[in-house]
Amino acid sequence: MTKLISEVWGFRVDGLTSLDQDDHKDIRELLLGRKVAKIADDHMELDNGTVVKIVANEGCGGCSSGWYSLDDLNECDNVITAVEFGGEERSTGDEDWEVENVYRVFVVAEDKRINLYAVSGDDGNGYYGTGYELLVRAK
Repeated sequence: MTKLISEVWGFRVDGLTSLDQDDHKDIRELLLGRKVAKIADDHMELDNGTVVKIVANEGCGGCSSGWYSLDDLNECDNVITAVEFGGEERSTGDEDWEVENVYRVFVVAEDKRINLYAVSGDDGNGYYGTGYELLVRAK
């Protein structure tokens, strides 16, 4: 896949906005009334030229705690009329503590519910963070 943009994604550089998995209101406002025109790697470009990069949390350098990955990223070529947030825990082993967290964002367009993106990983001991960040650059 090709990259959508070539700019450096520096924090709060040139109008860059950062959102995380808990910023439901802001994510909803970002997506409502828009279409996802293009996707590539970990980027999506909305029909108004806004580019969104999904950055999965990077955890501990020596263990699996806090490591997340982007599992799904899908286009939506119709106007988004609703945004829903979901999540789940999946067992990864026999012990109670062996779980993987999944964050999902669904959109509704043309009366179809679409899994726009999903990020999953392991909080581990909880010290190294969770989930994802959206870096948003308006055109």
